[in-house]
Formats: sequence, structure tokens, C-alpha cells
Amino acid sequence: MLNKKKLSTVASQVANAKTHSPRVASPLSTKSSAFSSTDQSVARRQRAVNPEEVEQLTAELRDQVISTRPELLPLLGPRPDLTRLWNLQNPLDAVVFSAQLQDRLLCLPELNRNSPCYTARDLVLLYTKLKYLETFSQTELAAYANAVPTSASPLEAASVARIRQEELRVVRQLATVANTTELFSRLATLLHIPCHGDAWNEIVKFAANALPFAEQTESLLVRGSDDRSALCPLTKTNNYNASTIPFATDVARGSCTCSSISLHAFERCEKLRQELLLNSLSINPNAKSSSALFNTKMRAVRTRVAVCLGVSDLVHDDQLRILLSPSGTDAELLATVAGLARLYSGLGEEENLPGGVGPEQCKVTSIITAGGEIGRGSNIASSGRHFSNLTPSGEPGAAGEPLRRFPTDLVGVVTMPARDDNGDINRIDSDIDELVHEHLDRGGGVVLLHVVVGAKTGYACPSMPLIDALAAQYPNRLLVVVDACQMRVDTSLYREWAAKGYIVLTTGSKFFGGSPFCGAVLMPMRCVYEMEAAAVERHSELAVPLGLEDYFSRYDMPEGMRNIRERLGTNMNVGLLLRWETALVNMEPFCCIPPKDIADICKLYMSSCRSKMQSEWGHMVELLTPPEPTENDNISTVTPMDTIISFKVRDDSGEFLDMTALKALHKLLSKDISSALPDDALAKKRCLLGQPVSLGKSGAIIRIAMGADMVNDMYVRGKGESDYAAAMEPLSEDDNAILNKTALILRHWKLLHHRYIEECIEPAPLEPLKPLSDWDFSVKDDEVARVVQYMVAERVLSDEEEPEEETKLAVVYDLDSIDMAFQALLTSFPVHFEHRFAMKSCPLAFFIKRAIENDVGLECASIVEVKHALRLGCPPHRIVFDSPCKTRRDLQFAINAGVEVNADNFDELDVIREHAEAIFQSSFPECTPRYAGNLPRIGLRINPLLGAGTNSYLSVSTVQSKFGVPLTPENRAKIIAFFCANPWMTGLHAHVGSQGCSLEMLSQGAVCLNELANEIDAAAGTSRIKVLNIGGGLSTNFDDEDVSPTFAEYVKVLRREAPQLFERTGRTILTEFGSSISSKTGWVVSEVEYVKTHPQVDGDNLSQTAIIHAGSDLFLRACYRPDLFARRMTVYDSTGMVSDAPISVQNVAGPLCFGGDMVGRRVELPTISRGDFVVVHDTGANSMSMFSRHCSRPAPAVYGYRTREDQISMQLLKPAETPEQVMTFWG
Repeated sequence: MLNKKKLSTVASQVANAKTHSPRVASPLSTKSSAFSSTDQSVARRQRAVNPEEVEQLTAELRDQVISTRPELLPLLGPRPDLTRLWNLQNPLDAVVFSAQLQDRLLCLPELNRNSPCYTARDLVLLYTKLKYLETFSQTELAAYANAVPTSASPLEAASVARIRQEELRVVRQLATVANTTELFSRLATLLHIPCHGDAWNEIVKFAANALPFAEQTESLLVRGSDDRSALCPLTKTNNYNASTIPFATDVARGSCTCSSISLHAFERCEKLRQELLLNSLSINPNAKSSSALFNTKMRAVRTRVAVCLGVSDLVHDDQLRILLSPSGTDAELLATVAGLARLYSGLGEEENLPGGVGPEQCKVTSIITAGGEIGRGSNIASSGRHFSNLTPSGEPGAAGEPLRRFPTDLVGVVTMPARDDNGDINRIDSDIDELVHEHLDRGGGVVLLHVVVGAKTGYACPSMPLIDALAAQYPNRLLVVVDACQMRVDTSLYREWAAKGYIVLTTGSKFFGGSPFCGAVLMPMRCVYEMEAAAVERHSELAVPLGLEDYFSRYDMPEGMRNIRERLGTNMNVGLLLRWETALVNMEPFCCIPPKDIADICKLYMSSCRSKMQSEWGHMVELLTPPEPTENDNISTVTPMDTIISFKVRDDSGEFLDMTALKALHKLLSKDISSALPDDALAKKRCLLGQPVSLGKSGAIIRIAMGADMVNDMYVRGKGESDYAAAMEPLSEDDNAILNKTALILRHWKLLHHRYIEECIEPAPLEPLKPLSDWDFSVKDDEVARVVQYMVAERVLSDEEEPEEETKLAVVYDLDSIDMAFQALLTSFPVHFEHRFAMKSCPLAFFIKRAIENDVGLECASIVEVKHALRLGCPPHRIVFDSPCKTRRDLQFAINAGVEVNADNFDELDVIREHAEAIFQSSFPECTPRYAGNLPRIGLRINPLLGAGTNSYLSVSTVQSKFGVPLTPENRAKIIAFFCANPWMTGLHAHVGSQGCSLEMLSQGAVCLNELANEIDAAAGTSRIKVLNIGGGLSTNFDDEDVSPTFAEYVKVLRREAPQLFERTGRTILTEFGSSISSKTGWVVSEVEYVKTHPQVDGDNLSQTAIIHAGSDLFLRACYRPDLFARRMTVYDSTGMVSDAPISVQNVAGPLCFGGDMVGRRVELPTISRGDFVVVHDTGANSMSMFSRHCSRPAPAVYGYRTREDQISMQLLKPAETPEQVMTFWG
């Protein structure tokens, strides 16, 4: 018999469920059917005993990894698995092998297998596996899904295929999951881990810590960048034919565009990734948090870059700061922000403007030079617009459109082309001089003047003497931006530019060969101070626009730039950290080489290469004349290092290849084309050159670029051989390979062009996934039947042996259903939506704790509910106080506790304002509230006057509604004025009703709220509204067991009717769902105490009335308005089995001494007998919370249960009231 006093706790149940949960898709075991090899009969071999044989097999496996899956090489280790024959060209073997290596990496002996951290490890390993699958082509994925052992039975084969298909379905959804909550829920489902319960929160915390590092290195290297870096699943290369997979390039001459990663750099990145990943899963109390360790690593990168550029002392002496950037193009945004900060540092004030210039003429003008020979997106980024359809944060961005909240009307861009129509370099000094004077003498604002030191073909413009003169003439209103992104300059120049106060844009992904892309800005301290000031002053949202958080993380900035960091995203750009690590692999040794040796090496290589090309390959190539030095006055020299050879290519007919043909040649050179030309060894050579550049009417050129890796190599070998010429021989051989392969391609142009350029392989269409948020979380009728049988069998109900513990009535909740309801809510909405559970629908302590554990806050309708929420551990800032009748004392308590408050009327606003002023003016410690000087979020509830839904009793947006301020024209103006006058007002709230309100009506309330918020922001001249609380109100389906409408269906309508809510404007959107979460998670069961048979009346088929122990005390709405709030009922016999008695028309009445105490009127049910049980469904909301004291009946006991396969575990959540407790209520 069940001992109700010893029912298990929630925590022990969750731990037990987790421990005994099957792991169908677990990536941990290679013996699982999910990892069966294609043919088990040949896949296994006995472990070799002979050491020589082991060594040979290890070498063979290593060679196979190098040739087929080089990204796995750093994970291989000295003792790989030799117990099976691996065929790594087979996608299945590759995935299994990768999963095995990742599993070995995360063998943490200190972890208990039953701990949340160990379960999180399983999630992380599965995520890593799925992200690896994401890099495979559609053909490879199909091969993976369909590979089953030939010896498997049809049933086993179907099971394996089903598991893999589910994995691939999740792979296809990874890019579109709404948030990490949905991601972890999907992963947990694949592993059959319960995604609810007390342990789940701890599991998610560990997994979330590890998630940023839980991808293979080649994938992480492209994260936090833009679509230029993305690898094609077919070719494993990016748009420039480079790759983050080692060994993708045999001859590297593309450093003027981008480079493929070397094995040494890749190994460095993998080591760094492993350090971050292992730390994130550490249970050592002395371990750093993931964010702290990442911050340390990013700080180290800034320090190392400063040392390499020779400016570390300037950083130490507060003369400049180094700001990291996802690329040189992204760095343009920081330069523009520096210009906006300068604009708002006082230069826009009327007294500081030239005569005849008004403040409305003030703007930032960015003058871009060498247009066409710098990054293609530089001028777009400088104007504050997206230059790519993917931002470093991972959010989409429409190319050409402004960043979020970017003041594009304050920024103008003037682009000066690098060359004229004939392809000759434009000499632009006089034009620049005139343009700067025009903007600064006859206009207001600030000019950003770009100096390009190293265009695509190697020249610099405009001249530095001109720049220095203009900077001296306009020390405040001219900001010089040195574009040194090619990094082909003498290191001493960085100090020179810093001393002049110039902004310098640098990269690690051009000359220094880092993976594409990584940038850094050398920002003068004056600009740093101005940016910091602008970030907190009244123009902060214009000077430091919200959209910057899509491009930069706070970890990219020095810790001292606190205000700027506060306005940026909190994501860790792990890809940027790793890409800078690949750059520093070459950068640090290069910067230790004496400048004279660098000059000698570069001169030797360039002269030798040019000479060879002209003398031996003049029939095929024509070299572009190197740019003449722009100046050499021994005072200021900015001529870039001569490290780029630009040349045209002739075809077999002697015609130069145009831009389109050169792009094709560039691609063919970088590919292994031996499948088309198997008899030529050169066809395998992968040669990466600098991308083609258009010269206008003069055609186009392709480039061979010398990189720092080549200089380092020649220096090391040259010092050993005391001869740089001898050290250069391997490089010369590689150049010969480039030219010979070019000739080979030209000879077979039509064949190769058709095979590799013209043919397109269309990926198979992706099968859409059913949203996780559509999962039906309601308690199912057949499950209720099982639980009723259990309660009867275990004598939870009607225990005649222990009459003192007799239970005739119980409120019952499915604990799994509750957690699933909260998860369905969280996974339906984007991450900038937050949720508050309406406590009034179900204030039971256990339910509120489940809300808190599931990361859902609380909406409270009384000060007691506020205190109840605080008592149960809800953080104050996640509580919303919405009562329409708040006293002054209520308001003071809530505000002082840090609880968010929504005022209901203007009089209440006056009370709040008085208290706010008292807080702001308080000067005595003894009367200073806990949140002195810093109010929680304060909002105003408005009534959008949308009318009533189908249930007028629950519609609160009518003209006569008691809730909120009616949104009349007069009140609208008054609201706007109040918000403008009181900057501590930050929120708006609307709730139009609940049961009976259509999805379109709820959405229209959100539209009205958003329109008013925009009007307030416009009137205030800043983003005043930080929170839009759109309320709840989703109707509940009481007709059957299905959840309808779902949260996902509501989101779909919201997206259509109120798309502004889904724009990332910096506002938080709150919801306040209550009964739509809790109603279908609970039910009530009562024993039938008596049955009264009615005399037959002609024309009336009512046969009897059954008396149960719950009526209008629990079902207040259903009893008073059965037409609006009817509930489904099911009858069970005295053994707990579903009744099979004949159907008849009968009443179901409650126990109260009141004629209207009818739960069901004239309902058709199996004929009820005394001792049967009646279940009233979907009563999880507004039952206990509306309990009536009429007739002084005690509130019933509340039970919770979980089901695991055939097992039911039940616990007493709240005992029934005792008579003494009821009598105490009456005093």
C-alpha cells in the first residue's frame, strides 16, 4: 500500500528517471546500433599485439585521416582505435570515428555518470556530432542515413535508419531553432533524456557553458564571421576557394585575399578549443567560468597583437586601445562610431559650427579612397549598412540595409575610385584636398578620411603629406582612418600613426595568413574617451547604435571600455578568437625578424619571381607594372612592401582572359582536377592565388602574393643555410607549379570549364521539421485512466482501512505535462520574448517552483502573490505586479523589492512618481531603500479599446472595462507627455482578454501597444520604451484532450499581424500566459458519494443526479456559467476502470448547500453508481485558486505524478485542509 507520508520527492524521481533513461542516439558507444559499420562481418579486427604491426596500422590510419578527413588529425592521438577497419571516405565511418575521438576527449574521470554534468556531456557530444554532420553534402548525408549492416535483420535496419533520420531532421533544424531551450529539448529527445524536472536546469547550465566550444575546429573557425567565410558542403571551401580544413591548399599565394589554414595553425586552434571546452564542463570549484576564461583569452590576443605591432607601451601609457573586429570590413563600423562620437562630443553645438551652418547640417562624411581595390563591403559598412546577409552574431542581415537603429541620415559616404576607365591609377590628392575643405569649411560635422596603405594591387593613396597637413588644419573635425588591412608595411609606421592620433584598421587574415577573417582597430585614446562618453549620454542610441551588437561582442573590447561593452552583445565570438590564433602563428615569429632581413627576403623573392614569369612565361602572362612609390621624403613614407605580383593571363589564341574567365581560372587552380585529367600529376596540385581584380577597360589581373609565412620560412631556412637564395628554391618550385597548372588548364579549358564551372549540383530539398513548440503537452485521457487505476489500487482514494486518511477528492497534476507546457512556451517564441506565468491561474507552490525552474517569471495580481513569488525564490526582476487596485503601501513594497510594476491608471502613476522622487532624493542611509537611485521597470497598462470576444465576461478591452487607461486621443497625448517627462517610465502593458478572444484580436492589442511605444520614443527623442508586455489570453480548448490553439500557432499569427514585435529593436517583449499553460496539466477526481434517482417525467430523459465531493467550491465558473465554462467528465467504476455502464442523461452535483451547485447539467455519461469515480478534466487552472469557503468545506489534497513506461510514481504535493485549518479561517 502506498504510504502517502513517504511519497518520493521530485528530485529523487528526476534522478531516477535520468539514470534509467534509454540513450537511443547516444554518441558515446560505438557498439550501439546507431554506429554500426556498413558490414560488421568485415568491420572488426582483433587488436594487434605486435608493436611493429601496431605502428604500421597507426601510420596507415594517420595517412588515411590526412588524405580524407584532415580535420580529425589533431584529435587522433598516439593510440587510435585499431579494433576495426576504418573507411573514412564512407560518411558513416567518418562520423563514428569523429564521435569516438570527441568522446575520448571528454573522458573526465572526476564526473559521476549520474551527475547533471555528465548528462550535459552527452548533450554536448551529440551536438558536436550533429554540427559535424551539418558540414556534409546532401549526397554524404543520404549515404550516412542509409548505411546499415548487411547482416542486420529488416527490423534492426529499420531501427538504425529511423535513428539516423531523426538525427538528420535535427541537423536540418539547427540553423532555425528559436533558442537554446528548443535546441537542448531536441537533443534531449534524441537521447531520451527527460527535459524537465529539478535536474534539467543544472544539465542545461553545464551544456550551455560548453555549447560555444562544442563544434569541430574547422566549423568554429567560420563562426562569428559573415557569409564570405562559409564553407560549401560540396567543396569544403569558401567563396575565395580557401578553407579552414588543413591540407586544402598545396601552394599558398593568396594572402592578399585570404588563406587556407595550415596544419600547425589548426593544431593550435584545436588545443585552444579543447582548453575552453574542458574548462566549461569542469566541476572544479576553482575553475574559471566559461566567460571569464574566454575574456582572458581575448585580452591575451589584444596584448599579443600590440606586441607584434610594436605599440604595447602605447597601450600601457593610455595612448591607444586595441579593439578586435570580425574582419577589416567590420572594423569600418567602429571607425564610423568614432566619427559619430566625435560629432556628439560638442562639435554639433551651434557655437562650434562654421558661419551659416545649422545643426541640421551636421553629419559624418566618410571619404573612401581606392574604391574597387579595397574590401568590397568597406564603403557599405562605413555607411552603417549590412555588407553581408549574415552578421557575426549569426543573425540575418539584408545586405545594403541599415543596421538596427543606425542613424544613416547622419552618415554620408563619398567613394573615390582607385583607377580610371583605362585602368590607370587615379591621382587624387587635389580632389581629396578640395573635398575635405568643402565639407569642413562650408558644412558642419565630421569627416572620416580613409588612407589606403596597400590596395589590392599594392599601391597607397592619398599621399601622407597631404593627410598630415589636413589633420593639422582640422584637428577636431577630421578623423584620419588608415586602412592598413593588407599589413604590408614596416612595423614602425603603426607607432607613427598612433602618435598622430590616427585610427588604424588592421587584420590578421591578409599578409599574416590567418583564417578568414579577423581584424583589429588601433583606436586613439581621444576617440576611446569620446566613444565611452557617447555610450551613456543622451545621444547614446545614435552614437552607439543598437545594431552594433550584431557585429561586436563585449569581449572584443578592452575591459576599460565599460560603457561600450555594456551596449554590445554578450555572445562569445569563439571563431574570432581562433582566427586570431591562426594569424598569430605567423605574426609573432615575423615580428621578431629584423626589418633588414625582411626587406632582403621580399626583394629577392619578388625579383626572382618576376624575372622567371617574364622570361619563361611571357607568352602566357603579362605583368602589371608595379606602382611607383607615392613619396619618399625621408619624413613620412607609406609605400607598402612590394609583395604582390599582378598579372594578366592570355588564352591559347593570345587574348587576355576577362574578369569572368579569370574567376574561373582562380577556382580551377585551387581545385584538384585529377578526376578530369587523371594522367597529369599537376592536376592534383591545389594552388590558391589572390582573387582577380578588374582594371576597367584594361581588363583584369590575377595575383601572386607573398605572405608572412613565406618570409618566416625563408628566414629560418636561410639562417640555417646562410643563403636566402637556396632557401627560396622550394618557393620557386611552387611558383613553377602555379604557372604549369595554369598552362594545363588553358590547354583543356573547355573540358575543365564544363566539368567544374558550368555543372551545378542542386542539393536535395530539406524536409521541414515539425516545431518542437507544437508538441501536445495536455494530459491524455488514457493516461488519466491508468493513474485512476493506480490511485484506487494503491488506496490513495477511499482508503477504508485507514479512515483517518480517507481521501474522497483529489486534485491531480501531471508533473511531466507541466514541464512540457513551459518548454513548449519557451521554444515557440524568439529569444527577446520573456515570459511571466499568471500566478492567479494556479498559485500552488509546487507549480510556481516549476515555472521558476523552467526559467519563466511570474505575473502577480496582488501584493500577497508578489510576496509568495519572492518566498518561493523568484528573482524580483522576473516578477510583474499588475493588480488594478494597488495601495500606496503595496507599490512601495514592490518597488523597493525590485519588482516590475505596471500602473493601472494616472492616479496610480502619481503615487509611483512621488515614491520615485523620494528614492532619487534620499540622502540618509537609514531611509535609503535597497534599490535607491535605481527603479525597477515601471510601465503603464493601457486599454486598446478593441471590444469584446465571444466571452464578454473575460474580455477587458471594452469601453466600460475597469482595466488600464483607455487609449482615447486625449489619453494618448497625456500618456506620451508623461513618458517624456519621466524617463524612469520604461514599459507598456496591454491585455485584451482571455477565453473567447481570437488570436487576431490578441495580436491587434500588441499592434496598438507597439504603435504607442514608437510614438513615445519619437516624442522623447530616444528609445524610452524598453518593455512591451502583450499579456496573455490564449484560449484553452475544453472540448477534447488536444491543445488548441498552440503557442506556435499564436506566434504564427503574431508574425503576420504584428511583425514589428519580431524585429530586434532592443525591446524585451513579455507575455503573461496562465490558464493556457496550466489548465490541461491537471484534473480532479472524486468518489461518488450518493446517487439520487429521479421519477420519470414525460418528455424528460433526465434519469438521476450523482453527488460528488467537488462543486462550485472548485468549479466556480463551470457551475455558475456552464454555457461558457463547461468541462469534460469521465466515469470510472469502483475498481478504477473506465465505466462500461449504459449511457444515460444525468446531473453531476457538488456537495454544497446551494441549488446551483451543479458541475454537469443533463450530461450524457455512463450511468453512475455509488462508489464510482468521476474525473473532471482540464482543471489545472482556476480551480484551487478560486476555491470557495461556502459551507466551510476543506480544500482537497493535491497530488502530482510522473509516468515512466509502465511505472507511475506519485507524491503528495499539498495535503488536504484539516477542520482546524478551516475553522481558523473564520477566526
